Amino acid sequence: MTRRQLFAQAVVPYLDRRGAAVRPGAAPAARIDLPYVPLGFFGPADAAHPAGGTVYMGVRLALEDAGAAGRKPFQLFARWADDPWRAGASAVVKLAYEDSAVAVVGGIDSASTHLAEQVAAKALFPLLDPVSSDETANGAGVPWIFSWAPGDSQLAAALAGGLNGRPYSLLAATDHGSRQLARALARAAAPAERHDFAPAGMPPAPSQEQVVILAPARATAEIAQGLPAACRVLAGPQAHTRLFQQLARRGVLAPAPAAFSREIDARVRKRFSLSGDVFTELAYHSTALLLRCILEAGPDRAAVRERLALHFQPNGRRPNSSVFLQEVSPT
Repeated sequence: MTRRQLFAQAVVPYLDRRGAAVRPGAAPAARIDLPYVPLGFFGPADAAHPAGGTVYMGVRLALEDAGAAGRKPFQLFARWADDPWRAGASAVVKLAYEDSAVAVVGGIDSASTHLAEQVAAKALFPLLDPVSSDETANGAGVPWIFSWAPGDSQLAAALAGGLNGRPYSLLAATDHGSRQLARALARAAAPAERHDFAPAGMPPAPSQEQVVILAPARATAEIAQGLPAACRVLAGPQAHTRLFQQLARRGVLAPAPAAFSREIDARVRKRFSLSGDVFTELAYHSTALLLRCILEAGPDRAAVRERLALHFQPNGRRPNSSVFLQEVSPT
């Protein structure tokens, strides 16, 4: 027998196993002896938090609405670390195992959602991602992960349409969410020039009269303010955040991942004495759907997952209508 034949015989069983269907193991059952139904939130439990406060307000408002139905009350367990790459994964693990969360809402952006996704794939709890637009979070095909917001491809299509086929400068921060959206936009409409920069830094001056800024809210506001008045400025969805609107000194065009209703705005202001934004809207409606699924299925992770799956596409993303550009003016 030659070495090649021996090698072929050795790898055949491995190849056979790779081709076999893979089924997840039994899902951990949530505790049914608790006097409440535990819901996890991977984000800060602080309405004033600059990054996740508006998401928390939407989750909390939906939870309070569900609690008023007279059933076994929900209890929210929020865990967070402002340095999620250092301690974020352990926070999600605690939600799953220490808090016995039936399901988890989170994270508050694309990067933190990826961290939660890694734990959900192992711990087998439903993860409802309310605000992340990163479509790679659903690329692994993990059937426990559901994404509510429009994806980067839809946001990029709206930006590309707003450019009207004219050349533009792309100023893209290197944080996870901005980098992913910049990649989608460059595929939809190649920029005449591109400058990548750290979120805490400033990019070089653009040469085109049309400029697209894809960066966190604070950086977007600072860069837009420093551009010449003649520039036509477009930005990513971070321009719709409460923080951007507090800092902005000039208007920009940006794709809106949701419409911020007057009803939710008024309720948030009354409840928290703070303003919300479109991410409050996304968090409210996604959490409300999750709570309805829990009420229908009971506090069983696998059953809740099956109920959630009825409202999402096979890849775990929600069917969304077209995204449109909106003018965001300074408050």
